[in-house]
Amino acid sequence: MLTFFMAGPDLVRWELVALGSHGNGPFRLMIHHAQGSIVEYFPDVAQALTREGELEELLVAARSLSDADVTWSAIDLQADASSH
Repeated sequence: MLTFFMAGPDLVRWELVALGSHGNGPFRLMIHHAQGSIVEYFPDVAQALTREGELEELLVAARSLSDADVTWSAIDLQADASSH
């Protein structure tokens, strides 16, 4: 099974593969994202799909935080140093 989702502007690909014969477990979950890959193994497909959902939420949340507007404030270092 090969699927995609968006995490901010990034396309994330995930793949679930049965390693046993006849589609039986164990199962390998591979998630390929902008910063690398995550590979985990599970005894059954339900656990693998639950974990995929958790990782998808984390990746989407991480990208939305990094895309958030950041407000920078200028600091006058000379004025700050003279007040001490």
